[in-house]
Amino acid sequence: MKLFTSATIKLASWYLLILMMVSLLFSGIIFNIARSEIDARLQGFAVKRGLVSGNSLDKPLSEQMEATDTNLIISLAYLNLVVLLGGGVIAYLLAQRTLEPIEAAHQAQSRFVANASHQLRTPLAIMKAEAELALHNPKTPKSELRQTLTSNLEEINRLNELATMLLELSHSERQLSSNIEKFDLVELTNNLISSRPGKERVTLHAPDDLAVTMNRPAVREVIAVLLDNAVKHSPDTSPISLTIKPFKTTVVITVTNHGPGINAKDLPHIFERFYSGQQHANSYGLGLSLAHQLTRALGGHISARSTPGKVTTFTLSLPKR
Repeated sequence: MKLFTSATIKLASWYLLILMMVSLLFSGIIFNIARSEIDARLQGFAVKRGLVSGNSLDKPLSEQMEATDTNLIISLAYLNLVVLLGGGVIAYLLAQRTLEPIEAAHQAQSRFVANASHQLRTPLAIMKAEAELALHNPKTPKSELRQTLTSNLEEINRLNELATMLLELSHSERQLSSNIEKFDLVELTNNLISSRPGKERVTLHAPDDLAVTMNRPAVREVIAVLLDNAVKHSPDTSPISLTIKPFKTTVVITVTNHGPGINAKDLPHIFERFYSGQQHANSYGLGLSLAHQLTRALGGHISARSTPGKVTTFTLSLPKR
């Protein structure tokens, strides 16, 4: 990023300026000490040899002292040049290392904002479409208007839950400690399936009920992302299987769909924001990035495996509590 490149150069310049000030200061001290030592020795040598005329040294000896001072200055200048060049490289590397955590935090924040915008856009689009459809026909029956308002209210509740969850996630990416509640995971999943396009293609394999204690809005969003991606990236007539298996300490949720699949080289990157594989532009994009973030925050793990042209399976493992 240009911002951090510029900041790195500025910080490196400050590091180098401080280094050169210290180097020049020590060069001055070394020059004065060395010159005093050389002058004292030459003075002693001149007195012993009788090379002192009046209060001044003999001319050849004075020239030798000047030449010595010149050589010392040249040596210190070369030393400072080496410090300038070597210190510049080291200062830039140190500046990069110093700014790395800040840049990483900035990139994480940017990803968070983009992911949040992507997820908030869907319910807003649904509300807008339903409202426009209702207003388009002035003779819309009251029953349909009531149904539209009820649907919009559901989307508003979802937006409220999502906003609360995203706000908490922005404060702590590792875990979602508040808003933990006990709920029926199977019921939540059934409601999700019934509210999504292509619901007739989805088959749920799960116990009759399954009580879990988790952050409900976060779990809902992760499953919704996996369902939406399964519907979007599979043929309109192909089946989608969603399985919930409870274990002693975890719950494992798998979503399987038939379709083009994901290339092996793309598979490690599908949870990265804006990553586009060779097979599908914009496939498995921002939603999966947010799902990965939320799963980590819930203390769980999400993974994917795919056979191109056959089956793609996403596996979500969450602590049962």
